[in-house]
Amino acid sequence: MNDFDPHQPLEGLENVRPFGAPTPSCPPGKGDASRHGLQELLGSVTPTELEELHVFWNSERGNGAAAPAEVLRDRLRVAMSDPGTVEARTNGLGKRLLGVLQALLGARHYQRDIDDLAAHASLSYLSVYDLEAALAGLQRRGLVFQPAGANDAQRVSWCVPSELGDALLRQRRSRERGVFSLLTLRGHLDRMYSDPARASRTSPQRLREMYKVYARESAAVARVERLPEGLKDFVGKAVLEFGGILPRGLFEQMETEMPHWNGRRWQLLLEQSLVGTVVHLDLSRYGILHTDESLVVFNEVALAWLRRVAVPSDPDRPHDEAAMGIDQISNLSRFLSYLHENDVHFTQRGDIFKTTEKRILQQLIPNPGRELSRDAILAWLGEFARHAGLIDRTGERTLALSARGREWGQKTLLQKLQLLLDHALEDRSLGGEHYHHLRLRQILLRLLRRVEVGTWYDLMYLPFLARNNYLASLDELHVEQAFSERNQSAHAEPMEDAQRLAWNLVRWMRQRLFLLGIIDLGYDKSGRPVALRLTRTGARLFDAPIDAPLSEPGIGSLVVTPDFEVVLFPSGDDDELVHDLDRFCVRDRQDAVQRFRISELSVRRALTSGMYLARLLQTLESHSRTPLPQNVRYSIVEWAHRAGLLTLDGGWVLKSENPDLLKRFQQDPGARAYIKEVLDERRVALKARSTPRRMQALLRDLGYLVELA
Repeated sequence: MNDFDPHQPLEGLENVRPFGAPTPSCPPGKGDASRHGLQELLGSVTPTELEELHVFWNSERGNGAAAPAEVLRDRLRVAMSDPGTVEARTNGLGKRLLGVLQALLGARHYQRDIDDLAAHASLSYLSVYDLEAALAGLQRRGLVFQPAGANDAQRVSWCVPSELGDALLRQRRSRERGVFSLLTLRGHLDRMYSDPARASRTSPQRLREMYKVYARESAAVARVERLPEGLKDFVGKAVLEFGGILPRGLFEQMETEMPHWNGRRWQLLLEQSLVGTVVHLDLSRYGILHTDESLVVFNEVALAWLRRVAVPSDPDRPHDEAAMGIDQISNLSRFLSYLHENDVHFTQRGDIFKTTEKRILQQLIPNPGRELSRDAILAWLGEFARHAGLIDRTGERTLALSARGREWGQKTLLQKLQLLLDHALEDRSLGGEHYHHLRLRQILLRLLRRVEVGTWYDLMYLPFLARNNYLASLDELHVEQAFSERNQSAHAEPMEDAQRLAWNLVRWMRQRLFLLGIIDLGYDKSGRPVALRLTRTGARLFDAPIDAPLSEPGIGSLVVTPDFEVVLFPSGDDDELVHDLDRFCVRDRQDAVQRFRISELSVRRALTSGMYLARLLQTLESHSRTPLPQNVRYSIVEWAHRAGLLTLDGGWVLKSENPDLLKRFQQDPGARAYIKEVLDERRVALKARSTPRRMQALLRDLGYLVELA
């Protein structure tokens, strides 16, 4: 895949002057004398033949045929050099005429004599009369002619005008290379130097060296800045607002100083500068609603320009910032805890009753951000819990935790985040063509790995790069084959255009990646999202490089007070710590510092979700700036024993500080099969039937909070 690196340092030549750009074919006598062009053809026809050619080649078919001969010749010269027009006219030829034309295109300088044509393998089925009739038909359309001075009494030569033949071959190569040759500088150079006039003078190694020079950021930006003033601003606007792909239909709606669409002039200037092109871009066969003449800024150039102008950072920070952190992971744990502690009934349609939903919402962290409402967040978390098998439906029409749900609390923050991200990748609830969006999201995540952690980027920067990368790779990914059966249906039409692909990618970032705390969002004064940055937790998930820790080593982030309040002084990299605190604390309020409160209910919830008492105490002690108050430690241990904490050591001895709990355990029919003997009122020896961890899981399934010593 043509995967551009948005964070690779590029150094180039500031004043590189493009060379090798397309040049008009030389008239006979000024270049290759063996090549016969349109000037020779149009100069040899009579006025009557000229009008007949104008009728065939003019797009309006007949209009303006009464113009002076020189005007008609100029119009024909333009039309017969345009690849799209040439292909459109030749597509209407019959099999016989097209076969003769193909035989001429395969010859040197597109020229053969009549004997060579008659002996050609593909034309062997034609008689001499049929061959001459086909040549006459092509001649009336201006597709072939007999060059002056190339015939003698024995040999009659026919040739295709060089501009017309080059246009046909260029169009054929464009179809063979697909959209890659239209959207990328690399494809454009390959196409340009595969023309017969240049291929013999440029080696593949030389072509690769040229591409490396022209693709450098500084060289690409310099070429854009050397464009004429009006066109330079227009190209910059097309890159920033449309990612470098501007269809004519959207041009009519945009605000620009350009008075009208001037595709032919723009194409000449952009291609000569190796900045882009103007081409009829048809993506409908790939399932994308785009069939329009379009201004295209090559992907490499668009990337360079975006890197120069789409990375605000300091001092151009957004007016307002929003960070979700790991709130939704904590909310998912609270949702699962509520299901474990309460009977949650669902309707015949499988939805939770509204009154129950309101009670669950009261348990969630109150700040949902600006992108989704609290009930929409709960609905998505519930969908993930069902999809991941964390909850089951019982015969009593209630929701209960599954074995996976009981193990959820034991996973690390990054493990939980990865599972949620995998679910978000496959999300179909945001609309659009899922086939495209799945691949676009994967490309976006690859690009997101390469940006600087904590640096603000324009919101459309990565979506445009991902979209352009995907469009350039449509043929490599065999997208046309995937849509071939659907395209055969008269009722199947593409759902999204190229611009909407990028917009829907932004929507996925705002409502999924931001929700998971992988990115933060920046807003302008009117409240519109305009920027994003990769969080340190997102970078850890992607295994991306992270700068040195933000906090000084040896200085804790917590202060635990005797009244069970936990104060967190943010360091900018606290997601792991907040994740642990959310498991056994209740968020109190959030100002410049975050405040939590420890309660008996929150401790019991943590133990039930699989958090060990030792891990709970270690979290407080290792991050606290002051010693943990003795009353807080004593109360936490007391609450744990009151919640039913049991300890299983390596000798298969089950211990409890609560004799009543151990007596109830001995009388439990489900647990009785595992008891070997009762040692005393606080100890019971179990049968060593499996591993201690397996025994822990079995006893937890019976409702006992068992920890391994």
